[in-house]
Amino acid sequence: MYRKLQSLLPEFTIEPVTMNNLSAYESVFYNNREYYCLTDGHPATRDICEDTICGDALYHVHSIGISQNGQAVSFISVLDGYPDANTLYIGLLLVDERFKRQSIGTSIVKALFTAAADLKFKNVRLSVQENNIGGLNFWIKLGFYEIDRCACDGFDNLSMKYDI
Repeated sequence: MYRKLQSLLPEFTIEPVTMNNLSAYESVFYNNREYYCLTDGHPATRDICEDTICGDALYHVHSIGISQNGQAVSFISVLDGYPDANTLYIGLLLVDERFKRQSIGTSIVKALFTAAADLKFKNVRLSVQENNIGGLNFWIKLGFYEIDRCACDGFDNLSMKYDI
């Protein structure tokens, strides 16, 4: 996945995020204060960063760091074959606030669509909170559509899908 994305996004450096290099990408988590306040009720912490990159042992998780000129730009977590073998699942996409509104997120997701197609996935799925207006609009703009809705603690969580 990393090499595939690197070939599709040559202007960036794509690398696995591990405990050894997490500190280089922590700013991406911390600079997404609005997202974490909506989802967790407080800003990101080091524990949240560590939990995110450790992933779920049941699935093959790619914790992907994206940087440019030595500066962390984005973090994306992708699960192979979740919830079924034909699906690539975006667990989290964060773009550092300093780099938003520059089409970087759009470029990353479009490259992910190409990589998913090359890897023979049939669709890409994700979940987004309905109260995350910016995130929801971003995913809709990219062609995702709602396939399910679940009421959670005062908001709806939307399962969304993009067909490749």
